[in-house]
Amino acid sequence: MDTDSRQVRLSALGIVAVSLFLALFVRLWFLQGIDRQKFEVASASNRLRVIHEEGPRGRILDRNGKVIVDNRTSRVVALDREPLRKMDEEERTQHFDELAQTLTDLGRPTKVDLIQKRYADQRYAPQEYVPIVDDVTEEVEIYLSERADRFPGVVVETRAVRAYPYGSLAGQVLGYVGETNEKELAAKGGTLPAGATTTDPPATTTTIEGVPPKPYQPGDLIGKSGVEQSYEDYLRAVPGSRTIEVNAKGDLIDVVKQEEAKAGDDVWLSIDIDLQAQAERLLKAKIESLRGRTDRTTGAKLNVPQGSVVIQEPMTGQILAMASYPEFDPGQTVNGISSELWAQLNDPANGRPLYNWALQGAYAPGSTFKPFTAYAAMSSGLLPTGNESYVDNGVYKLKACKGTKCEYQNAGRNAHGRVNVPRSLTVSSDVYYYWIGEQFWVGRDRFGNTPIQDSAKGFGLGDRTGIKLLGENQGRLPTPEARREAYEANPEAFATGDWFTGDNIITAIGQGDVLVTPLQLADAYATLANGGTRFRPQIVSKVTRSKDPTLPPGQEGNFEVVTQVEPEELGKVAMTPEQYNQIVSGLVGVTQSGEGTASASWRASPTAWPMAGKTGTAQVKDKADTALFAGWGPVAPGGVPQYAISVIVPEAGFGGDVAAPLAFRILQPASSGQLVPACTVADRANCDLASIAASSASQRDVGSGGPG
Repeated sequence: MDTDSRQVRLSALGIVAVSLFLALFVRLWFLQGIDRQKFEVASASNRLRVIHEEGPRGRILDRNGKVIVDNRTSRVVALDREPLRKMDEEERTQHFDELAQTLTDLGRPTKVDLIQKRYADQRYAPQEYVPIVDDVTEEVEIYLSERADRFPGVVVETRAVRAYPYGSLAGQVLGYVGETNEKELAAKGGTLPAGATTTDPPATTTTIEGVPPKPYQPGDLIGKSGVEQSYEDYLRAVPGSRTIEVNAKGDLIDVVKQEEAKAGDDVWLSIDIDLQAQAERLLKAKIESLRGRTDRTTGAKLNVPQGSVVIQEPMTGQILAMASYPEFDPGQTVNGISSELWAQLNDPANGRPLYNWALQGAYAPGSTFKPFTAYAAMSSGLLPTGNESYVDNGVYKLKACKGTKCEYQNAGRNAHGRVNVPRSLTVSSDVYYYWIGEQFWVGRDRFGNTPIQDSAKGFGLGDRTGIKLLGENQGRLPTPEARREAYEANPEAFATGDWFTGDNIITAIGQGDVLVTPLQLADAYATLANGGTRFRPQIVSKVTRSKDPTLPPGQEGNFEVVTQVEPEELGKVAMTPEQYNQIVSGLVGVTQSGEGTASASWRASPTAWPMAGKTGTAQVKDKADTALFAGWGPVAPGGVPQYAISVIVPEAGFGGDVAAPLAFRILQPASSGQLVPACTVADRANCDLASIAASSASQRDVGSGGPG
């Protein structure tokens, strides 16, 4: 019995042993045969690292191929975190203290906290260099290189950064670039999905035909505003990469593969940089000549916090110049924007230099709105021919009004006598438009509630123009319906939700709640100039790809066109030749007739051809008046309009004194083909001379015109 039991136990033990060896053999065979490929991939992913490398962004050129945003090489002090990880925390802290002090002594003040923060920044890959100080001198590079044993983990590398040959010129249009934030990175698909490895293909960020995928990684540069932001998908380079081999400790063994980055595409603006320089220089001179003065009529202080000029090509919608003051220098942002600089750029006391006032500012248009009221009167049948006249005695009294607030007057109560549509525009008769406004309201059963607003809307006012620049202000066309809705939403903010005759007549002269942007105003006058076709304003003319990056990007034959931006028609205003001629006749009189509100200004700085235009002086509560001018030229039988212009300068006084002289002086050399070439930063001496001349001329302008 004992012998049999022992044999049974030994047999069972043998079976167990054989089973274990068999299972081990099967598993080994499975790992080596069936699952080998999976583990080879896993092994490679542990051994290989892919380092993402940004390439140079595309350049930005003006319409004639002049480079206004370029790239330059910057020396960057960075951390190689591999050797730094081998230090204990105390040793690493001492190391960073010494590095910060050394950089400070070498002229680049650096805080230890910054270095610590960058070292711990998880946005960067483990083997990726982490930048801490940009734009160091060659002396700094030599100093650190000669003491590499003293500064382990500290490298100096070169990177491409933005360069601005013309300084601050067109700064708000160009915009600036900065490191991607989490929101931008998520929007661009720059983060790897959960469970992904470095061998997985990154998410693509471009869906534009003809543009290759351009993935993002944390720390990459991205357009933050202006053209840099709107045309990011073109300007961004196709990133390169380095595939490196590391050991079990993560130390670099070898560079396995290198893929060079491909430069971004070049974006050609519709802007003429010479005309842009002319507009910016004269706008700045005009504003600085006015500040601190007092209005000669009202005695109000002229603060002039900002100003803008827009010049548009009426037959295509292309923007030829877009000036905004105060100026913004994107070169200040190359190494990032500090909180102090950000505050300065957005401070109302500084005029918010980061704002593009040409499309973000909204102002009462004043008398520049009158042509659209005149068109409403003619097209609706209220004034079928435009020759219907009214006697302007300087004061208008509402017909159905009783009380002390029934009278409205011209500026200075000036009487203009008998006026019709053309002459009312030439002399800027408010009374004529008060009359139109009341006729529309008392006859609303016939004309509807909003004939004036509907007319203005047809010319693009009260809505965004659709230009491919972010941040555009919508403006405002007040209506009885909008007034009622606003009152119902917030009754405490309004005395009533009703619309009165007084609201209608104030709207007729572009006051009250009417607001337009300088871009909208230029676009509306461009539509008027070409006979009623409204084009989408375009800031870019084309995008190209260089064939040889060592040659000038605008050189003929050195680029292929990626996309051409064609004129885009947004709508048409149904304007008869008679209606067009009545309005244009009055606007030509503004500059050419002896009684025109801008005739003295035009004679002082005549363009090579006659211009049509309208001055405006908009009243603002507790502030000096806003000065405006809008117009176009040439105006001649059979002639093609080349330039539509709007000038808006708030808290500056009369439109005839300020805005009109500025407009004519800007266009005078352009009309005769004698624009002075824009000065580069390297040619600052000539720029200074031009600025002095502009300032002198602006001083002579003050007080030369009159109200609009």
